[in-house]
Parts: sequence; structure tokens; C-alpha cells
Amino acid sequence: MSDAPPRDAPPRDALPRPARPGLWRRLRRRRGSLAALTVLLLFVLLAIGAPLLPLAHPAETNTARASQGPSPSWTERSAEVEREAADAHPWASAVRTQLFGAHALQGALGSDALGRDLAARIVWGARVSLAVALAATLVSVLLGVAYGVLAGFVGGRVDQVMMRAIDVLYSIPFLFLVILVVSVLRDERVAAAVQSWGLDQLSLLFLVIGAVSWLGMARLVRGQLLSLREAEFVTAARALGVTPLRLAWRHLLPHLGGIIVVVLTLTVPRVMLFEAFLSFLGLGVEPPGVSWGLLASDGLAALTPVSRSWWLVVFPGLALAASLFSLNLLGDALRDALDPRTGRNGKPAG
Repeated sequence: MSDAPPRDAPPRDALPRPARPGLWRRLRRRRGSLAALTVLLLFVLLAIGAPLLPLAHPAETNTARASQGPSPSWTERSAEVEREAADAHPWASAVRTQLFGAHALQGALGSDALGRDLAARIVWGARVSLAVALAATLVSVLLGVAYGVLAGFVGGRVDQVMMRAIDVLYSIPFLFLVILVVSVLRDERVAAAVQSWGLDQLSLLFLVIGAVSWLGMARLVRGQLLSLREAEFVTAARALGVTPLRLAWRHLLPHLGGIIVVVLTLTVPRVMLFEAFLSFLGLGVEPPGVSWGLLASDGLAALTPVSRSWWLVVFPGLALAASLFSLNLLGDALRDALDPRTGRNGKPAG
């Protein structure tokens, strides 16, 4: 018998290929992505729900519990602390009082030299660290995407000038630039002028870190647009009279969504680590504010030959390391899941 296909059979190239599974199904097939997502959701929920949790106030001192190791116990929060919590978070404070009264779990992860509860400081520090990372990353993404789209879409001399400007900025050490800007903004006259604009130190930290983190995003978006600019659908849209702004917004940017999400996910841990480093140097969040980097700095200062309060370094370090590792793992999984060159089993299509 002949092995030739029937005459009325469609060619093999015309047969429909199995559709790629959705993003969620592709993520579930990658080991560790669900665990990373679970860890990140846990930190986010703890940060958002911090006012609802039965924890001590992060700035409340208690000399009787100074430098104590992990020894959990239930205590009563003072009336002054309850009033401050009610003023800062009235709805959350009311719900917390209904659930737990004035009771607070203290000493679960130990306390520092001033008797401040470490567990409460880690949970409240997550709010600052995650907020700085997300806000600064969004600033860098907005700047990078706008700059990259303009350079890649316009092209020509404009593109060359814009890329040379990025090369010049890349030649400046990133760490030196941020430390210089933060130091200038801490001058009394500059700080007073900035506060008159309605910006506090934390908002400035968002803007400064985000404003110097967009160069890689701009280069990546520009490179992608250069490859898409000569695509057939772009030529067809131009032939139909689509305006350049509508062409960029409706036809080009959707093709960049996957790569933007991946870079955003991988930028968050880098920004978070840099905020922790600035706080460690004393250039980031200042007391009575609290962040994971500030906690690590305080913990390292507490490690002396006389007092070895290991919990002040280990627990904030574990929180920071777990979040950074989870973000990097999730970013790698998203990159593979959104890569059109991967097949149904997550491996490169051959």
C-alpha cells in the first residue's frame, strides 16, 4: 500500500497546531513558581494587613524586654498606643479591637536593645520595603517604556541622540549617582523646598531610585520596537492611515506587554535590594520609620563581642532573602512562560 496521504487531505503545514496553554497553566508547570508566588502573596498580605494583626507597635519601647531572644507571650498594649493606632488606622484598629481586644503577641522573634518587638518591626517594615520597590519600579518602567518607544518608533537621528544619552548615563556609576542625589536632597534648604511641594522623604526615595533605574528598560523596549517597526501589520496599519500615536498605542505596545511584565518582575528585587542597601548606609528610611534594610543595619550594629543578638540579623535577613529569591524565581518563570519560542512542555520548541 502507498504511504501517500489521500488527495483530499490537507497538507501537514495547514493542519492546526495545538494551542499553547494559558499563562497560569504554563506557570504551574514550572517548579517553584507557585511556591514563589505563595511567599510573595504572604508578604503582601502581611504588609497590607499589618494594622489588623495582634502585634505590638513597631516603635513602642519596653526596657524590661530589651535584647531578649525569641520568647512569645501575650501582653496588653498601652492606652496611648491604642489611641495612636486608632488615629492612624481607624477602621483597621476597630476591627482589630473587636477580634483581639488590646492583646498583642510580643517577643515571637525577639526584641532589640530598646525592647521593640522584632516581629512587629519586620511586618511593618515589609510595608515600606515593598512600597518602595513597587513604586520605584513603576517609575522606572514608565520612564523606560516612554523613552524606548519614542526612540524606537521615531528612529533616525532622534534615536541615535537618545541612545547616546543613555550611553552617557550608563557610564556614571549607579551607586554613586543615587548616593549623590540622596545626599543633596537631605540638605536642609533643599529638603524644605521639597516639602513645600508636598513630598516627604519616602516619596523622594521612590522617585530617586526609579529615576535612575529605567535605562535597561528603555534599551530593551527600543530594541523590540525596531524589530516590530518593519513588520507586515505595521506596514498595513500605515497604509490604512493609522496615526503614529494610535499605531504605537494600539498595535505596538500590546506586543511589548510580555517583556515589560518580565522586566518589571525582575526589577523589583533589584530595587528592593538597593533600598535595603541605602537604608543600611543610613541614606534610606530613617527612624522612627522601619524597613528591612534598616532592621539589618540595626541588627549588625547589635552584634558585638559583649552581646550577640543573632535574631536581629537572621530574621530580617531571612525575610529579605525569601522575598528577593521568590521575585527572581517568579520573574524567570514568567520569562519562560511568555516566551513564544517555548513549546507546550515549557522547553524550547524544536
